[in-house]
Amino acid sequence: MEKYDKAKIEGTREYFKKENFQEVQETLEGRTFSYFIVPQSKSPDFPYFVIRMTGEKEDGYLFGISDLWKEELRKYPTFHEFVEFNEIGVDTEGRCVSALEKELKIVPKEFRKEYMAIRRDFFKTLIDYASKLPQKYTKSDLEEFEGSLDRLKEMN
Repeated sequence: MEKYDKAKIEGTREYFKKENFQEVQETLEGRTFSYFIVPQSKSPDFPYFVIRMTGEKEDGYLFGISDLWKEELRKYPTFHEFVEFNEIGVDTEGRCVSALEKELKIVPKEFRKEYMAIRRDFFKTLIDYASKLPQKYTKSDLEEFEGSLDRLKEMN
């Protein structure tokens, strides 16, 4: 999984601010994090995209999420990214499924069915997308994504 340096993270943050993308701060399960709401038009071939830019902890992070997501659901996939990359770590095997399980525990019951369907589609799209970019995504990354998709299918 690609790691980003502080300059790239901050450069993207400045671009998002210049474009007037709204930044939202959330606190879930005692974790406070922020993310930008990014127009779906920035990645038209990837519905419900989520952006993750992390590297070394001291370099900070940046998360973004497609404006296609309903407002009340946006915090859950970004919570997943925060947990996976800021707590578990990019080099930890099983990180994606572990973050997914924490994420799904906090999605309210009234949104769960819709949310899980979106996440299944997200991981299917991500696997297809990542498999075409071997310079950015390793075999291990694909296995992480496939593990999360399999877990979602088991829960259906």
